[in-house]
Amino acid sequence: MMLNIVRWCRNYLRLCVFFIAALVGLQVPGFKDDYGHALRAAMVETNAAVAPFKDDAEQFFDGSLTKLLAHYQQSADPVYAKGGDNLATLLQRSETLQNALNEFSQYPYLHLVRSPVPSIGIQVWHNYTPQIQLNLEALASAVIFALLVSWTIEALFVLMVLALMRAAHMLRPARTQA
Repeated sequence: MMLNIVRWCRNYLRLCVFFIAALVGLQVPGFKDDYGHALRAAMVETNAAVAPFKDDAEQFFDGSLTKLLAHYQQSADPVYAKGGDNLATLLQRSETLQNALNEFSQYPYLHLVRSPVPSIGIQVWHNYTPQIQLNLEALASAVIFALLVSWTIEALFVLMVLALMRAAHMLRPARTQA
């Protein structure tokens, strides 16, 4: 009787874990979409900030931002040199965002797992509103995530039971021959 109650509770616990994991999995495509929008917006903003410098580079340095940057940084005027440092930061940000956008465009989920832009990921995370998209991508994400979480928890449970059985076996007194 007690064993049946334990099995019943375990089965309901499995269902609850699967259901909660599926709900979390449904959120992944929405987060991915929000991250992509924020990444594109940051790229547009950075391009707008770099545009005047590109115009200066076209006018004075045959379009070379590297030569413009070197000109700023080699200046004896500390304010002008500091402006060069700021330009270098801006160009680095532009390159980082462009690389991230290229990777995101090809492999969005891999990019989110492997190398998201931290500032954008944190911004999206803090402003994320849960949403349920009912499309094939969201449903597949939900099922895959729920299965992975369920299988992981089940495997941990089995390992725990095996460890407890082994510990109980080791603690049992050795039987003596009569």
